[in-house]
Amino acid sequence: MKRLKLNYPLKIFLIATVISLLPVALGVSPLDYKGASLEAADDDTKKKKKRRRTKLPSKKMQRILQGIVPLIENEQWDEALLALEPVAVVDSKFTSTDRSKMYYYRGYIYFSKEDYSLAERAYKNLIAEEDSSDQERQGAIYSLSQLRYIAEDYKGSISYLLEWLDNEEEPSSDGYGLLAQAYYQVENFQKSVEAIDTAIEIQESRDIPIKVAVLDDEGNETGEMIETGETRKGVAKENHYLLKMALYSELKKDLEVLPIYEILVQYYPKKRYWTNLSGLYGQRDRQMDQMGALEAAYDDNLLDKQREFTALSQLLFMFENPRKAAKVIEDGLNRGIVKKEEKTLKAAAQYWHAAKELERAKPYYLQAATKSKEGELFIFLGQVHFSLDEFDKAEKAIEDGLAKGKLKDEAAAYMLLGQINFENQKWESAIESFRKCIDVAERQFDDKKEKQKEKKKRVQDQARKWVTYTEGEEERVEALKLKRKALGV
Repeated sequence: MKRLKLNYPLKIFLIATVISLLPVALGVSPLDYKGASLEAADDDTKKKKKRRRTKLPSKKMQRILQGIVPLIENEQWDEALLALEPVAVVDSKFTSTDRSKMYYYRGYIYFSKEDYSLAERAYKNLIAEEDSSDQERQGAIYSLSQLRYIAEDYKGSISYLLEWLDNEEEPSSDGYGLLAQAYYQVENFQKSVEAIDTAIEIQESRDIPIKVAVLDDEGNETGEMIETGETRKGVAKENHYLLKMALYSELKKDLEVLPIYEILVQYYPKKRYWTNLSGLYGQRDRQMDQMGALEAAYDDNLLDKQREFTALSQLLFMFENPRKAAKVIEDGLNRGIVKKEEKTLKAAAQYWHAAKELERAKPYYLQAATKSKEGELFIFLGQVHFSLDEFDKAEKAIEDGLAKGKLKDEAAAYMLLGQINFENQKWESAIESFRKCIDVAERQFDDKKEKQKEKKKRVQDQARKWVTYTEGEEERVEALKLKRKALGV
């Protein structure tokens, strides 16, 4: 099991929570506090509380409610409050049921306006009303728990939530999630873990119908969706997963976080989830999956650090995709995310070289070679020019590499220079380079080491053959020139 070591800033949870606390207008039910819930296995397991008889509002109040719904939907808060004012008049003929409706909507409106003190007063007045319904009272208690949380009275929030849970037949995942965060604030991490595990269980226990788009006769989407008859596993809220990981870390408890990150990248794709998942795969020697996670983040334009671009390009190259490796590192260089250093320019050159894109490799080899304190990269550049039959440029690159020095195989560099001069019909220069190769090999290889001794002999024998072949070719070419001149060609 992998122990999570995370230190997420608490503000991540607080900001997201406060945003999620704002109520939503849904028809005539202004505050939806249920969310996903675990249905009881059977009727015997459900809580059976004695319910208060629900009374209907007066006809006069029904007309007022019909009028304020569109105002609330359009967020015309002041107009909606004004419409409710007659109900608050002392000695009015409105009933206790009417007043409970008024307080319910007032609470919602003030909550939406972020006037939390007035919202709290409205919900407390609702609870005090004799004829308020059980549903209204439960909604008010839940809202009061949210308001206490916003006010940073976490113990008060917990108290309201426990009261709400005690009377709720099917408590929601949101309720348990809020309770978990409140316990987190008072550092009761064990209670917080229990609550967040319940919240996640509720959400993941749901079966979500899988829907597909309806297509017309031409294969275009109509905008309608139909159920396939299949279902998928429910998914918890993003912050619930994050809080669970933070809590297990706080309690120093083992938690297998990889499956959580696999859920997060699928349903809440963010850069840090992809990069963390990639790192987890790497720790398990799952390099292909490690590359896939980073590649997905790159394709979504989420990577923004040099180490991420270089890591991805290295993995792509390792899995024999040099072309994309080159494109990734080149993209990072062009965007200024990857610094133009010897090692990054060398990587770009080598990836393009491996992809047989020699023209694209040349400028990177030149830049990297210029920055390097060693001549090795000029030798690579010379090889590329040689492969492209650019003999004069190849000759200059090899000579620059020899001049800069600190080569891994100086004898091979002279051998290559001789071959370049041979192709350019610079016979004397070619013979000189091959002979230089023989001399350098004499001091470069150690006769006391059998493998080096064998390599020295092999290199020197090859260089001598080139000298003989070059002398013969020079004579042949010169004879051919004389013959052509005699023939007037």
